[in-house]
Amino acid sequence: MRLREANRLMIAKFKKESPANDSPEQRLVRLTNENPQYNVDFLFHSYSKDWFVSDVGMKMSNVMIPNQMLALDCEMVLCEDGTEGVVRVGAVDRNLKVILDEFVKPHKPVVDYRTAITGVTAEDVQKASLSLVDIQEKLRPFLSAGAILIDHPIVIDTSLVFKYPNSRKLRRPSLNTLCMSVLGYEVQKAGVSHHCVHDAAAAMKLALAVIEKRVDTTITLTKEAEKSRLFLHRIPHHLSSEELKKDLALKFFPKNFTIDVKPAKTQGGYYCAVVIFGSSVEANQAFENVIGYKETDSSGLPQKLISCSISTFYVR
Repeated sequence: MRLREANRLMIAKFKKESPANDSPEQRLVRLTNENPQYNVDFLFHSYSKDWFVSDVGMKMSNVMIPNQMLALDCEMVLCEDGTEGVVRVGAVDRNLKVILDEFVKPHKPVVDYRTAITGVTAEDVQKASLSLVDIQEKLRPFLSAGAILIDHPIVIDTSLVFKYPNSRKLRRPSLNTLCMSVLGYEVQKAGVSHHCVHDAAAAMKLALAVIEKRVDTTITLTKEAEKSRLFLHRIPHHLSSEELKKDLALKFFPKNFTIDVKPAKTQGGYYCAVVIFGSSVEANQAFENVIGYKETDSSGLPQKLISCSISTFYVR
């Protein structure tokens, strides 16, 4: 508890300080900490008595950001109790050198490996010998040195740093959207599962683009790209991502599409997904072809309540 309190106090002090003398790295940490979603995403209780809590708050009286940075990405599966479990972790340093790429043995039964998205199979997990605590031990030397890393008091989260212009606060750009907008390439291609090392490297490149090249943290999508998407929300956790994709292909969207699943923020809660089509024409046609109860959402946008094999959810 002392470590957590020290970390919390260090960040609270940092947020009160003037940003005038912030280094580029400190600016990104500040943007992350000041985002309303920071408290939702990063202030959580440990799930194990062995959970590693960084001691950086005990060693540093203020946030003196070092040049050393790590980028971390995890692949997550859905567990039997509705929570998510980490099954693969990848990490790269500032020079994009891979320092970690390991499968993780979850401590709960898995009901959905999300293989189409994670690239992780049941066989991969069965062969895994490392626990999440083991992974934390491997990262401990970097965290103790005060490195900037996701899930650590000194945090840079690219989805909180970058934002859309004039958008609602809770709307966050995906890693793939950021890569296309800022870096000019797709890190997650249609029909290809994610790779945590590639995603971690992409996150590092985005941070360095702001630090070294001073790119703007406000991003824009072309109107065509924005209109070629449909948003699915209030999807219950008992409908696995694999079942969702199968139902979409069989019943709703027969043409080629990709799907980007956004995990639920709370245990057993609803999750959402973005369906991406080749053009706005295809997206509009897909929405019109969907059979469901048509209404409007809280922003006045048209949406439909649709039914699949075992559940209902909304599409807009």
